[in-house]
Amino acid sequence: MLLTVHLNFTPGGGAFYAVLYLLLVLGFAVLVWYLSGRRKRRIRKILRNELPVSAQEFEENWITGRDRREPDGYKYHEFPGCYVILFYDVKPDVEDDFDRYHDVYVGQSLNVTERVHHHFTGYGRGDVYADLKAGRYVYVKLIPCEREGLNDLERALIDEYGATESYNATAGGGTDWEAKDDREAERSVTRRGLWRR
Repeated sequence: MLLTVHLNFTPGGGAFYAVLYLLLVLGFAVLVWYLSGRRKRRIRKILRNELPVSAQEFEENWITGRDRREPDGYKYHEFPGCYVILFYDVKPDVEDDFDRYHDVYVGQSLNVTERVHHHFTGYGRGDVYADLKAGRYVYVKLIPCEREGLNDLERALIDEYGATESYNATAGGGTDWEAKDDREAERSVTRRGLWRR
């Protein structure tokens, strides 16, 4: 017995719509693949342009101004962005060694330099400070970013560095900056009211 299948590829036929649907699905998959690769390429380009600074160098340059009228140092450079803290068991000697980190922590802040300073002085993530005190080689990359893009950049950096397999507990990007602003405004009004009494 021979089975014959007749496919109707005319615009009104069912096979036409099946092939059209398949092409649309494949086109969408290719678009998603291209866009995710483009995002990864953009992140890698940003990271290539940023060489890490050692924690020791960062802290030595926290305040560098010799004159009170002209303060300088990381403390006075406030900007929103993300940071990547890299941990090494062996001191990286050349630029290629920075890719051989052992642990990593990624975060975001409206004032990146202050947040990193907190980590390095024991007021941030405990693992970071403990590793620093244990004598591990710790470096940081600071990546400026507009406030609206912080969550997306943090997620992309966590993904790029595989940080959830290290010190990041989540995939990141969960900060609701508008709600945080509202809470800060409420606290500030309450504090002002307390001072007036």
